[in-house]
This record gives sequence, C-alpha cells and structure tokens, in this order.
Amino acid sequence: MWHRVRSAILMGCFSWLVWSLPALPAAAANCTLTALVWEGYTDPSFTQAFEAETGCTVKATYAGSSDEMFAKFRAGGGRNYDLISASGDITERLYKAGVVRPIDTSQLKNYDAVFESFQGGSWNTFDGQPYGVTFAWGPNVLIYDTESVNPAPTSWDVLFDPQYAGQITLPDNPMTIADVALWLGKSDPYDLTSADLAEVKAKLLELRPSIRKFWATAGELANLFQSGEVAIAHAWPLTYQQLEEAGFPVGSVSPAGKLTGWTDSWMIAKRSPNAEVAYQWIDYILSGAGQKGVIEATGYSGATTLGTAAIGPERAKELFMDDLSLHSQINMWQSVKNYDEWVQLWNEIRS
Repeated sequence: MWHRVRSAILMGCFSWLVWSLPALPAAAANCTLTALVWEGYTDPSFTQAFEAETGCTVKATYAGSSDEMFAKFRAGGGRNYDLISASGDITERLYKAGVVRPIDTSQLKNYDAVFESFQGGSWNTFDGQPYGVTFAWGPNVLIYDTESVNPAPTSWDVLFDPQYAGQITLPDNPMTIADVALWLGKSDPYDLTSADLAEVKAKLLELRPSIRKFWATAGELANLFQSGEVAIAHAWPLTYQQLEEAGFPVGSVSPAGKLTGWTDSWMIAKRSPNAEVAYQWIDYILSGAGQKGVIEATGYSGATTLGTAAIGPERAKELFMDDLSLHSQINMWQSVKNYDEWVQLWNEIRS
C-alpha cells in the first residue's frame, strides 16, 4: 500500500525525534535556500521546522519532468538554485554539465543512516565520488477511479480497453517510453535500439486516440480526476495520496515486473552561495523527522534507517523500507544514451 492520510504536523511534534543543527554563521542567518524539486519534497508540514531551526527560508520551484528540471537548473550555469531533487535519469547529465559539486559526506551526521545499498549508488556516484544523497524512492503506478473502472484492473492492459477511450492520461515525460518498453517485454527498458523504439512508437500510436491529456504535475493530475476528465492514469503515488485525502474514490495498482520508478537524490549546485545550509537541509531530510515528513507528504518510500524507525515497523513494511524488496524489482530511471531519439519520438506522440 502506497498511502496514508497525512497528519497535520506542527513544529513541536518533532520533539520526540530530536535533531539539532549547528548554529549558522551570521551571514547565513535569514538566508533563502532555493531548491528545484518534485512536488511534495518541500511541503510546509516539515519544511517549517527546518526554517525555524536555521532561520533560513526554503524557496522551492516545482518541475513537471526531469527534462524541465535539468534545463532550469543548468540555466545560468547553475547559479539560480542551491539544491535539486534529481532523479536517476538526470543525475549523470547534471554531473557532466558541471553544475553540481561532489558531496562531502563528512558534513552529514546522518549519512551513515542512509541504507547501505543506497550509499555510492551508480545513479549518483561518478568517478568514485558521490554527487548526490539518496533520500526517497518509489514506483510509477497505475491509479484509477474506483467508481467508473470495473472490474478493478490488475495490469497496464486496461489502458487499451476501448470502454475507457478518451479517459486515459500519461505523464508528459519521454521516460514513459521505458514503461511501454516493459509492456512490450523488453529486458532493459533504458537500452533501446532504433528498432525497439519503432515498436514502442507503434504501441503508443495505438494508445494515442484514448489519451485525454498528458499531465505535468501531480496536482494537475489530481484535478483531472476530480473534474471527471480522466478515469485511469500512469501516475506517481503522490497523486494517489492527494486524491485519497480529498475523499476521491481512487485505487492503485503496481503490476509486478512491469514497473519503472525513481531513486531521488539531493544534489548541491556547484556555485551555490548557501552550500553550508544546503548540507543542513540534506541532513535534516535524512533524519527521522525529515524522512517522516517527506513520507507523510508524498506517500513515497524513505531511504534511511532513521526514517524506518520514525514511521514504525508496520508502515515501513508497507513501503518496503524493511527489506527493500520492491526497490530491487523496479526498473529505476537511469541515463539513456540515445535520449535525443527518445525526445523526438515523444514529441511526435504528443503532437
């Protein structure tokens, strides 16, 4: 289960999970930490505690796709943001663009709490140095309106059911091509030849008449369901959480063996003027309070033993944080060598 009704989190509720940050130098006090993030990663429910402790305001900009995130962060040589919550499909691109700095793990007192298999992960470690710190992960799932979709779907095949034509929505993201590759039985959805991409294109063209819209943000997708425009979506768990909290009749399916997903890392801009505070933010998000906050705001899985302890054994089991068994089954986003071909194909489908 990838959900929980979000509790109202007041700053005082973190007293049972003590986290303390060293005092900031006077120059850093009252600063603004700018972050380019996926929706939910700077939710006020847990961000306010950090701001109160450090005196530094967190100013977040949401992105709807990794391509948008990469373009915005790279603009201006990486001067516009201090932090980015990068998924594994752009971490290497950011590193090669020279806009992020290596991570000094000695500045993170909670780094040892990051799951051992997430330390030095191939998705954020380059030339033997970590350039990111993993803090969250999850699958891309199928969600649906339980009042209009019957019987309950068990596979992605429901997207092609003619009775739901015009009620389907997909993320506006070329990485969706990897999902279609899995539906077609490709063993490595991120290593596709031109012939493989031709098969994917044919499958997407078959589905295209049924697609009502391509969604960009989790909030936009939730609105599409609530307005009755769509009934089935390829989605993030965050939208499931948003709809459930709103009392919408929503269901979720994670078809075994047919899942893509993401492992997200905090990366610090090479030219960040607030690097010290950025490290403090990362350390906070790795703490029990920070992990619990992210999990409750998004429904995603956390990445530290402190987070596992904070949410308790039952919730940790639901999120596969106790054994990471689901993580090993998900085809996590990664860099694509012929990505220009993916973008061209996707643009053809969108238009």
